[in-house]
Amino acid sequence: MHETGPYPGAPRCPSEAELRELRASEFWHGPDLEDEARQKWDALLHRTDLDAEEFTEEFFGVLGEYPGALRVLDQFRAARQDGLRGPGTQAPPDVRPDGVTVPPLGDISVGDVEPAPDQDPVTEPDTDRFLNLAVVWPLSRRTVPADRVLAAGRTYELRVDIGRLADESLLARQARPFPDGLLGHTDDDGRGDWLEVTVLSDDFVLPAARHSVFLPRTGHSWVCPCPPREHAPHTCEPVHRGDHLYIPFTAPDEPGPARLRLLVSYRGNQLQSVSLTTRVGPHESPDGDTTASVDYTLTAGYAQVAALPARTAAVRVGRPVGGTMTIDVLAQDGPVSSFWLTEHQVRGALQRVRDVLFGLHAVHHEDDSLENLIDENNAKTPDAAHDDLAKLAHQGAELFLLLARSRPEREALRRVLRAPAAIQICQQELGNVTFPWSLLYDIPLDNRGDLERCAAGWAEVHRDDTARSCPEESRHGLNTLCPFGFWGYRHFIEQPPSAPPGRRLPLWAGRDGEAPTLTVARSLTIDQELMDNHLTVLRGHFLHGGVHDCNCSDTLRKALIDATGACVYFYGHGRRPDPLAEPPSTTVLEIGQGERITPRDLAAWADSSPWRQGDEVAPVVFLNGCHTLDTDPASWLTFVEAFSAFSAAGVVGTEIMIEQGMANEIGERFWERLLAGEAVGPALHRVRMTMLRKNNLLGLAYTAYCSAELRLRNVS
Repeated sequence: MHETGPYPGAPRCPSEAELRELRASEFWHGPDLEDEARQKWDALLHRTDLDAEEFTEEFFGVLGEYPGALRVLDQFRAARQDGLRGPGTQAPPDVRPDGVTVPPLGDISVGDVEPAPDQDPVTEPDTDRFLNLAVVWPLSRRTVPADRVLAAGRTYELRVDIGRLADESLLARQARPFPDGLLGHTDDDGRGDWLEVTVLSDDFVLPAARHSVFLPRTGHSWVCPCPPREHAPHTCEPVHRGDHLYIPFTAPDEPGPARLRLLVSYRGNQLQSVSLTTRVGPHESPDGDTTASVDYTLTAGYAQVAALPARTAAVRVGRPVGGTMTIDVLAQDGPVSSFWLTEHQVRGALQRVRDVLFGLHAVHHEDDSLENLIDENNAKTPDAAHDDLAKLAHQGAELFLLLARSRPEREALRRVLRAPAAIQICQQELGNVTFPWSLLYDIPLDNRGDLERCAAGWAEVHRDDTARSCPEESRHGLNTLCPFGFWGYRHFIEQPPSAPPGRRLPLWAGRDGEAPTLTVARSLTIDQELMDNHLTVLRGHFLHGGVHDCNCSDTLRKALIDATGACVYFYGHGRRPDPLAEPPSTTVLEIGQGERITPRDLAAWADSSPWRQGDEVAPVVFLNGCHTLDTDPASWLTFVEAFSAFSAAGVVGTEIMIEQGMANEIGERFWERLLAGEAVGPALHRVRMTMLRKNNLLGLAYTAYCSAELRLRNVS
């Protein structure tokens, strides 16, 4: 191992400067830092072939892979910040015209926040920071009391900041700490982070803009005239900075309840969101009731947002409240749409599109038998594919209208997502409605006549199985039928599940130093010949790590407790619950000769066993439930949550029931791509394209609940 320094040259970036300091500190040899992480960081410090951006990426790659490295870095930062706050470590503060002192730009700044009478802002203790929100009158900017009715047609302002919890904040009663510990601290030469604030509403009139706030490492946020650029230092002076962000909004002309949503994000990754509800009357009056609450935070699912790539667009799905669910769509340059839908509206539309998707490959007869519409090669004819694509496109267009109801929203969404993109779906915890994002179709369709086949799009499908756009996209007019009109063929869509507090969003699956192993939980009540052939293929794929076959619940429980595999594969029936013994609205997985496994079983195994071993493995779980009788994938969500609770890196499931032969091919191709080193997003996309080349659209039936960047360790 290298000795501390000398290093090849000056630090290339703030991350390298920080890592050098960590390398020279007592924290470097502490027991929390994994040996592998220490070795990788030590080697990184002595590499001369990386520029600043590449060094930063490698640095955060270690943070994303080793939990101990993240803990040690946090401990080191806390100790260093305590030292920086001491007397004599800072240059003399500047003095604003109003007499408030602020630290100089060259040091870690706490913004231009007025200190308490008995406390110096430089020595303020490092405590939790909170998102503060208030409604104020313009000009005076005095707080509008929460019990005041807002006047119809009148303009007010939202006052926003992040820092010490303010008594007048509408969020004070149920405050949740802002997840500032997840940030990279790479902006302004490492002194803090640029955050984006977006406000969306169907009721209020709002500026269509995303607002920027700078959050220093310690203290309160500020706003300033500097453009928000990564790594670039501030050019403003402390006197140019404001304590609060003020966002104007105009109350609707019609009296009644009105709602808005405020979201805070970091490079496209959503951090926290707030719902605000108030009353609007003909004029201002008492007896109002303005309330706000933090209803979503990424703390539960992420612990190092800086390690994640930027996202082109983000979609946040809120838990239904009073029978209503919320969907917010944001892009990097501003909001796109925000709306409320009843669960009944959503379920009706989703049921129709899933019925059509299922009908593309099978017919369910009255005697409960299935007629397979796909040949033995899991293929269809080109004419059949055109008809299938048309049926699904009409339903996908309905979903698109559900997502963006007005023409400006649709135009904005098409503009933002015209090119292939990475879309992050954040579903609030305990939500029980899923949305088939891959099936959205955004080329305008009406209900008249046949759709015009896009020859260029189909040619691109057969030319390149990694293609994600049509070469003649600019010529797509009304009623054009092109495969790349579907989001699932054009975008990488990630739906990471919630995770226990303090866990990162996993980007790697498997135990370091071990070849991936497949643990198969299989049913013995399905076609044995197809099953045996399938396992033979899988054993060929997992040649180095092997396949661990489980055909009873006890064997599976032991395998999961021992954390034997980087990959867990449920292959077989999905059953409806027994109404006398099992919870309703969930799928029951069958293993062996009719044994049933429920999410409660997994929870009990986790509670009574040393599941923390799973943190070292973080497996990918594939629920390839052929012959399931469920058509609503919400039934899978309890399994997604159950596996997430025992450190699964991600879960892949189906939107509909899948015929066994086709489930075999899709499963084999998916595992093959992961073992070839591809991430889940590209791997699932290539599976879809391979099936589409066979004129088969059923690749769209699979959804991944994980990061699109998730990969297997130690692949050959």
